[in-house]
Amino acid sequence: MALLASLAPLVPLVWPSRARADEPARPPPHVHAYALVVGDNLGGTGQLALRFAEDDARHVAEVLREIGHYDAGDVRVLLQPDAGHLLAAIDDVTAKARANADRAEQTEVLFYFSGHARANALELGAEELPLAALRDRLRAIPSTLTIAVLDACQSGVFARPKGAEPAADFSYNSVSHLTQRGLAVMASSTALELSQESDELKASYFTHHLVTGLRGAGDADGDGRVSLDEAYRYAYRRTLASTARTQIGEQHATLETDLAGQGDVPVTYPAEAKARLVLPAALDGRVLVQHRASGAVVAEVQKAAGAMVRLALVAGDYDAVVTRPGGVVECRFTLSDDRAMDLDPSACTPVPIARTSAKGGDDEGDPSGALREPIEPDRPEHRRVRSDRWAVEGALGLTQARTDGYTSRLGEFGYDRGFLLWGRATLGVSRILMPHLAVVVQVGTLAADTYTRSIENETDRVTFRGFGAAAYLRAYVEGPLLGVYGQAGVGPSLGVVTFETQQTGVPPTSTDTSIGYLMSGAVGVTARLQAPVTFFAQGGFDYAPAITNLIGDTHDSGGFSLAFGLRVRFKERP
Repeated sequence: MALLASLAPLVPLVWPSRARADEPARPPPHVHAYALVVGDNLGGTGQLALRFAEDDARHVAEVLREIGHYDAGDVRVLLQPDAGHLLAAIDDVTAKARANADRAEQTEVLFYFSGHARANALELGAEELPLAALRDRLRAIPSTLTIAVLDACQSGVFARPKGAEPAADFSYNSVSHLTQRGLAVMASSTALELSQESDELKASYFTHHLVTGLRGAGDADGDGRVSLDEAYRYAYRRTLASTARTQIGEQHATLETDLAGQGDVPVTYPAEAKARLVLPAALDGRVLVQHRASGAVVAEVQKAAGAMVRLALVAGDYDAVVTRPGGVVECRFTLSDDRAMDLDPSACTPVPIARTSAKGGDDEGDPSGALREPIEPDRPEHRRVRSDRWAVEGALGLTQARTDGYTSRLGEFGYDRGFLLWGRATLGVSRILMPHLAVVVQVGTLAADTYTRSIENETDRVTFRGFGAAAYLRAYVEGPLLGVYGQAGVGPSLGVVTFETQQTGVPPTSTDTSIGYLMSGAVGVTARLQAPVTFFAQGGFDYAPAITNLIGDTHDSGGFSLAFGLRVRFKERP
């Protein structure tokens, strides 16, 4: 399933007087800025590993160092720390802030965490850090401005224990535990929603759009700075638009602030970046920018005509895919320090795309959904859900034929058994019903075998072939790379018996068919290849007593099997 996230910054009341528009876009003098950035893909008991939490932490650290007025040495990145190391790092920042306060100098602190969480605590491997303890440590920092960003995975809603306060999902508890006097809370989803990661963006949706906004896409007034309020508004709209087309559904970011009208405090200064990419005012479409060497998506902007957008990036080689109503183009360019480069789609290479139409015909030519207008919170009727509930799968393998009363009777008549193992092939379609449960319809071959006997240089042969179809319920658990599943099903089976003989007066070949039932079960492991393809290996057992003889013996066309196959998921748009 899609992996989950929730985000919450905390900001105290006190902030220096608002700067005039004609003043330099710099924080007040004698301000020390510190950032503690934490990433942890691993979860505790019962949690699946995240794919991009640690990368999200790296991206946040990069944008702060580049255009956030943070010295490189004052941005500390911790990957998979335990609770002790994390609290010690917070205490270290607290000590620096106190030393600054003794010199009458101001301090700004940004704390970022990306990883797993439960209702009332962050998960750090096998340990938990209670939100209350985190709140107390952050409130103890004598800073002018403290922003805490918690991009934390939380699974589900928990029951209310007797004598304790309610424990809902992490977004709800982030507000209830961390909102105190002088604090503000931003969360990536409401209490009834789940937050998500994106395979395309290789990041969580909210953090990716937040970072893109901080790089300049969120600079709504064009003053070269991105304020907390601007970053939130940009991340809100883009997260909502992106997640409305996923299987899980929409995320609505929330912001509760007590900044006394000072929500425009600057967070980043993209105008000061050495290298900038300029999206011209006339451009109307989706722009996806990737760093060529790493393949990382550094920005994804739904650009509207009418206003120029400047993105602060580092010097290097990039590729941009621009999707407009007139088609898709790919642009390759190099950014250099101390200059801004305009993106000119007319000079880029056209990319042919397959034109498809969803039911109703309103999405023709836009299979990615990139050309649809942004989804606004007051227009719920525009919600379009894309999902990957459906998949096709096929497998090849071996099955071991069964011996029973029917085959023993053949032995009494002098027939000898042929091969022990026979080939097996299956083809199926599956659909996810809910997380960890799917239904599968599958057809395939069952066991086959051949018995022969020789009498006076004449050879008789009896061949069994089995076929089956079944509907299965499949329970599964899938991680970012590996997974396991088990399934059980029932359906009809078909048995085909062919008699071949060289005896005089007997037809050389005759065939009997019979219909019975099939009971089948299997367990398997999966390994995710390049999306949307998954490899699986499966061991199972089939019971299919479809073949009988005139004296009542029954042959089971099932048996133990081992198969290897591929599962390919595809998108749907309701």
